[in-house]
Amino acid sequence: GARAYFADECTAGTYDNKQYLALNLLGKTLRYTTDMSGSGCGCNAAFYLVSMHQNSNPSTCHDYYCDANSVCGVACAEIDIQEANQHAWHSTLHSSHDHSGVGVGYGGGDGWNGPRDFTSQHYGPGATCIDTSKPFDVAVSFPVDGAGSLLAMEVTLSQEGHSCPLDMKVNAYSGMAELSKALAEGMTPVISYWSDNSMLWMDGKGADGRGPCASDDAAACTGSVRFYDFSVASIGALASPQHELPAHVVPHGQSHSASDSDPSIQHGKAAPPLCPGKFDVLGYGAVSLVNAKVNVPGQPAGRVQVHDKTTIVPHMKGRAYFGQSCKPGSYSNDQYIGLNLLGKTLRYTTDMSGAGCGCNAALYLVSMRQNERPSQCGDHYCDANNVCGECCAEIDIQEANQRAWHSTLHSVHDHGGLGAGYGGGSSWDGPRDFDAQQYGPGAECIDTTKPF
Repeated sequence: GARAYFADECTAGTYDNKQYLALNLLGKTLRYTTDMSGSGCGCNAAFYLVSMHQNSNPSTCHDYYCDANSVCGVACAEIDIQEANQHAWHSTLHSSHDHSGVGVGYGGGDGWNGPRDFTSQHYGPGATCIDTSKPFDVAVSFPVDGAGSLLAMEVTLSQEGHSCPLDMKVNAYSGMAELSKALAEGMTPVISYWSDNSMLWMDGKGADGRGPCASDDAAACTGSVRFYDFSVASIGALASPQHELPAHVVPHGQSHSASDSDPSIQHGKAAPPLCPGKFDVLGYGAVSLVNAKVNVPGQPAGRVQVHDKTTIVPHMKGRAYFGQSCKPGSYSNDQYIGLNLLGKTLRYTTDMSGAGCGCNAALYLVSMRQNERPSQCGDHYCDANNVCGECCAEIDIQEANQRAWHSTLHSVHDHGGLGAGYGGGSSWDGPRDFDAQQYGPGAECIDTTKPF
């Protein structure tokens, strides 16, 4: 099997526990996407936290590894965000000497019963909520009380095109105080992938016969699984660029090697899903988000996500369109919303914390529904600057970051337009309707380190 640790730095030929990442997730949400297609019964794709940064004992593995089962001879606190395959999922809290821990999820039990928070109808290949033959999103939160102590581990699994996320929570555990201290000191994320014909503790039928796997077949495990698009943010907030973790991790099985021809590995990103989900707009109804194929001709678009049916999260170079519907694999201008805002007010909240000078978080209106030409971007995109080879009217509600704000009207061929706000201008002056005392980080009117 394979195992790797998240670190601030790596020195070839030597291991140093102080180089390992010490991540404090108290009050935070960690998000990522995983693709475990091909990892059947007997496979274990794991992502977990251990106190390696604090462990000064090199261990019998000589790399300072520790966990609650003393696999390498050293015990420490362990939080299993996932131990999983296509059929089973476990999220488990372990104090330093609690081998079994307390967990949630589905599957397992060899003469006993593992967790049964959902079933194979909800989670598994072709399942109704999480189809594990495709990538899906994971969000794990560590809420705290007024004193900053850990209250629970909350895990949500969600997937594009499915409207039934799976929610799990562990909040009654005798080792919570120890884990709260470990998180406060900072824990090291670990990714591993291994297989065994004795994995029924994780994916077995159990005494009740309701688990997924009657037997394990380690030899049938796919050669690699994927974890990507990691981010960390305060609970309820959006992930900002400075809190993004390494984008793409591909652990490979012991008897397989990486494919040098895999473009998603070479470029560190997986292609964004075309239909990331729906969200609700008060006064309008449900809206389907449609991800762009490319940012500009020749440059693939970044990812835009939907969280909790309320929040849109664009990643760098991401662009997405509001649609009446979304069909994976195809673009149609008739699917885009034609929103008539005459006599109306559109309201929303934005969180641009971390989007400093050189960043542009934009919300704008264009006449895409009326544009029958696919454009050079292949998705019927048009704007007043002809970015994808098609011009149309454009209303920039915001082009902004923590330091600047522009709201601009553009007729079809008016690249410059007429705008208001604050900031901009290299050899000219942008709008000056307010200043940095009124808008910016810590400003008196709009403090852009917070949502507004």
